[in-house]
Amino acid sequence: MENAPFFIVGAPRSGTTLLRDVLRLHPRLECPEETHFFRWADPFRSPRYQKHYNKSRLFQKHREIDGIDNFGFHLSLQRGSSRGQLQDWYGREFLRVRGNPDGRWFDKTPQNIYGILLISEYYPDAKFIHLHRNPLNVVASLLEGKVMPAHDLMGAVNYWLESMMIMRQYKSANPERVLDVSYERFTEDAMSVTRIILEFVGESASEMPYNKMSIHREMNKYRRVLDAQEVGKVLKITEAYRAEYGY
Repeated sequence: MENAPFFIVGAPRSGTTLLRDVLRLHPRLECPEETHFFRWADPFRSPRYQKHYNKSRLFQKHREIDGIDNFGFHLSLQRGSSRGQLQDWYGREFLRVRGNPDGRWFDKTPQNIYGILLISEYYPDAKFIHLHRNPLNVVASLLEGKVMPAHDLMGAVNYWLESMMIMRQYKSANPERVLDVSYERFTEDAMSVTRIILEFVGESASEMPYNKMSIHREMNKYRRVLDAQEVGKVLKITEAYRAEYGY
């Protein structure tokens, strides 16, 4: 069986949590809360890198949800020599905590797209699921600030735009490692898209308990969040990439 990890990446507020929750219904698959180990540009174990994990209450909360011992995590962080070692330790420990030591872990941190080259180097067999969503709805969610801190318009747009730029360049060199998944298509036909994803990552689609899948579809949020001027600005800035992905 395939045991190389795979990674769900893209812009935040694109439905990555929904996709993660569906995939971890599979008896072999386990995914923790967001780790962000590959997100930061700061070198591993540099003071600025470690600050994210020593100071952040959010990441401490994630470890509590995952059942990861705080002492063990910091020991691994201090003794490890690379992000890959830290990610491996976390994945194995999460499988143990979940009572599925022979299972397969995957990661859902959309912002890890900023570290996709490092992930590819540490995990040469890893594949990437690139989840994308209409930029108007991504921007609207980020402006609301209900899950993440509220962004201004350009900050929200650039979360979507930069993830698209990175993925375009990565796919041009590694098309076989990336599966593009549309949020809109996934929420419309979750069973078929889930089968495609499982086949792409090398898991048995027949083991998936499709009757347990719960899909909440949120469409056209932007209409109650963005005014006409903001809609026009987002459409103009994202035009080239929207056309490529059919938005």
